[in-house]
Amino acid sequence: MFLFLSPMINVSILGTGKVGTHLIKACINSPVIQLVQIYNRSEQGLTLYQGLTPTTTDLNSLKQADLYIVALPDDVIKTINLSHLQGLIVHTSGTKSFNILQAKRRGVFYPAQSFTKEKKINFKAVPVCLETEFNADFRVLQNFASMIAQHVYEISEEKRQKLHLAAVFANNFSNRVMGIAYDICKEHQIDFQILQPLLQETFLKTQILPPKVAQTGPAVRNDAETIEKHLNQLKGTNKEVYQILTKSIQEKHGIKL
Repeated sequence: MFLFLSPMINVSILGTGKVGTHLIKACINSPVIQLVQIYNRSEQGLTLYQGLTPTTTDLNSLKQADLYIVALPDDVIKTINLSHLQGLIVHTSGTKSFNILQAKRRGVFYPAQSFTKEKKINFKAVPVCLETEFNADFRVLQNFASMIAQHVYEISEEKRQKLHLAAVFANNFSNRVMGIAYDICKEHQIDFQILQPLLQETFLKTQILPPKVAQTGPAVRNDAETIEKHLNQLKGTNKEVYQILTKSIQEKHGIKL
């Protein structure tokens, strides 16, 4: 019996924010990844990792690695010079070109997921979108990505930006709408848990039905009386959100306003 093991890959991660934290955990948990070093702009962000793996706050002290993942804020990425490094350098931004990296070999490693430090996540289930400047570097990045994720895609900058836009609607905006629902329940002493089965069913439907087919509610029924009653209970931006979403649903379904 022969065992074929993937060659070890040496990786350094720059940034200990939300994305960086989960990447560090994924690398530590992989038997074929050697986490060479962790960089952060402040010592405070490195406290958890001291004694576990080498850390630094000095870009000039970065050790040689096969791959450097820059998990820093978008406005910071373009300000750091990594041209002294020989390895492949990628950022995790969903909207920025790899051209903002000051490096010899550049690319993008974009995990299409919402990350929160306080919640554990199975990185294996995270879709990862890749792009590199050179073909040879894509194989390096693809090899690494397959070590920590099961769903790996080669996606161009243009498509990645569209995907990020779609993700904002799917995650950020839907979460805000749920926040409005939460606030309404809290204001009127209603247990928000009552809505949990509804929320679960809503997102389960997206796995088997197009959202247009799954749409229900007063807007798609053109139930003017219920819509008016709801609007009378709302004020400020929450009322505006209700009106805009109602109009959007009705336009999608060809209902005359």
